[in-house]
Amino acid sequence: MKAFIINLDSSTERRATIAAQCQNAGISYEFIQAVNGKQLSNEEIALHTQPLNYAFKAGEIGCALSHINIYRKIVDEKIPQALILEDDALLTEPLPIVLGSPALQLSTVKPTLVLLSSVNKYVDNPIATVTESAQLYPVYSATTSHAYVINFEAAKRLLTLLYPVWMAADKWCVFEEYGAFQLLAVHPAPVLLHEVAQQTTIQQIDDVENHNRLKRELWSKIMAKRPLRAKLRQRYRRAVLPLLHEIVDVKAAVKQS
Repeated sequence: MKAFIINLDSSTERRATIAAQCQNAGISYEFIQAVNGKQLSNEEIALHTQPLNYAFKAGEIGCALSHINIYRKIVDEKIPQALILEDDALLTEPLPIVLGSPALQLSTVKPTLVLLSSVNKYVDNPIATVTESAQLYPVYSATTSHAYVINFEAAKRLLTLLYPVWMAADKWCVFEEYGAFQLLAVHPAPVLLHEVAQQTTIQQIDDVENHNRLKRELWSKIMAKRPLRAKLRQRYRRAVLPLLHEIVDVKAAVKQS
């Protein structure tokens, strides 16, 4: 399976680190130049974003566009499925086995996205066995974008849904509620965050209180404008799904173990 790695030209240390990991894991990879949101002009930002946009920080816009560029590449080149990594990913030893598992050979007709990073919560209703110690689960809550497998159909739908940019790249459950794909995750996660992730390439916030207020306002407006089917899927996730299956809080489970 081909891997696409998002990396800023200036992040040479990150590039070397993730390249070495992929080589050790036997993963074929291609670097995709990340969009540096800080270098976008106001005209370019207006061109590539919607007026109502939750991802309004320059770094968020750049991140979203970087992932969208890979979706466009997958669609243009008709790639059946691909591994997408950010350059702060930490690959664990089981990853090659996970990627080679029949459970990770995704459908060619059903849009599917599989998170390889740790999720916040998953539905305790395993879909398939991935390895002796890992299974594939439906996702209940997750918000990281540094490692996932996506098939052609999911990439095509995300490309249509997310461009021009109106949402951060990792709002996976929102995208599933819009009908973009079936969202699954491998647990335990075979890809973690490298220590380089502590030095973020997305700008810091000066006025946190005002920033958070604006984020809440934008989120409320976007949620209110969702199509009915997305609202119904969210209602099902929140009200019905917990009645049918146990929802596992990953962090809580780790603390208890």
